[in-house]
Amino acid sequence: MDETVGRKALKAGTWYTICTFILKGLTFITTPIFTRLMSEEAVGSYANFAAWVTILTSVATLDLYTSVSLAHFEYKDRLKEFMSTITLMGSLVSAVLYGICVLFRDQVTEVLGISEYMMHVMFIYFIVSPAVSILHSKFRIYLQYKYTLITSLLPAIFSILTAVLMVVLSEEKDKLNARVTGYYGVWILASAGIFLYVVLKGRCFKLEYVKFALPVALPLILHTLSNTILSSSDRVMIKKMCGDTEAALYSVAYSCAMVVAVLWTSVNQAWGPWCYEKMHRGEDKDIGRVARPIILVFAGVVILVILLAPELLLLMGGEKYMPALPVVAPVMLGYVAQMLYTLYVNIEYYHKKQKQIMLGTMIAAAINVVLNVIFINLFGYAAAAYTTLAGYVALLFIHYSFVRRIGKQDIYDMKFNVMVLAGSLALGIGVSFLYPLSILRYLLVGACGGFLIIFLYRRRKELKACLRKKDIAGILTICHLMKKED
Repeated sequence: MDETVGRKALKAGTWYTICTFILKGLTFITTPIFTRLMSEEAVGSYANFAAWVTILTSVATLDLYTSVSLAHFEYKDRLKEFMSTITLMGSLVSAVLYGICVLFRDQVTEVLGISEYMMHVMFIYFIVSPAVSILHSKFRIYLQYKYTLITSLLPAIFSILTAVLMVVLSEEKDKLNARVTGYYGVWILASAGIFLYVVLKGRCFKLEYVKFALPVALPLILHTLSNTILSSSDRVMIKKMCGDTEAALYSVAYSCAMVVAVLWTSVNQAWGPWCYEKMHRGEDKDIGRVARPIILVFAGVVILVILLAPELLLLMGGEKYMPALPVVAPVMLGYVAQMLYTLYVNIEYYHKKQKQIMLGTMIAAAINVVLNVIFINLFGYAAAAYTTLAGYVALLFIHYSFVRRIGKQDIYDMKFNVMVLAGSLALGIGVSFLYPLSILRYLLVGACGGFLIIFLYRRRKELKACLRKKDIAGILTICHLMKKED
């Protein structure tokens, strides 16, 4: 492993993790506030709106930011001009779709299950938001984590605090719109400022850049859209098939998984660019060696968090949301499968196999939607957590088969990955049967925590030395997660 690149990636990954934990921590802290200030119906309606924002973002903006990582190699000296072009292109597409939806506002709001006001907020957000994703892509490539922190943390903090304040000050009938306005209003203002910065910095709109970006981004739109459907359509379908209250129960249970979601998201923000760099240099073997311990640690964290699911759900929603407890374990286990298949997606992305990525995710999304229609009707809203988990497991095997076609299947040990997944599923579901035995769960968590504290105390000198050097391999070796000769 190249020492300089490894140190930079470790430092960036550490700060991305801290940043994302702060952002999700704010959401984590404020979710209990919203669940207590708003009715279950209003919470469910907001979850439906947020799900549609997530689902439609790819369509409205074309997800052109996904082309920045490859444009870094193709247009290294003209990256500012490239970013300006794709920012304007994404905003233009959003504006055109906005105009169409305004003409058919009644039909659009009926299908989406949102108010006309929410529709306007959503599309204004789409028009200015591409600039943020595009700028952050550039920051991640160059591991400029400080700029990412500033442009992520400040708007997020103000948006969440503004939403809480507006909900507190509004009347019961206006709390839903107050939350939408407070959160997305701040992000719209911040995104507009970043939009001006990116466009004025590049001052360019060239069809050459559009022609480069579209073949990269368009196949990934269907991938991202399908992936979003896989992760968010359950809330939309639950609202349609069961109602706002059930959508609220599922949404709050899903929010408990933020603890593990943020961990992998943060790690992958640094892991992805590092992997691309290693593959660019032909150093594939380094990737698998470092990934193995990270997979184990992540799976272990998921199991520990599942042990504390009752307490997390009680904190997030209170007693009225405790019926959603059976949803938490399968949702969290889904992130283990998601983490594993993302490793293979990174390989496909580097080798420009976007069509493969798109196809795999479309298949999994179709499986998820069909299973939702069948099992939500049979078993209620909780079934959606298991159908989503099934979709993620399917994605792992689909993307592995695609990577075999490239001839890069040996970068990661698939047998090891399947064993980790199977073990996680068995332990995670098994642990959920211990929920009534609170004392036993606390003892298990306490034992793991105590072991970790003792271990860190005994190895504190070696760990401090590795942290000062930003030596990720050294840290993994000390923790007995990687062989010394690696």
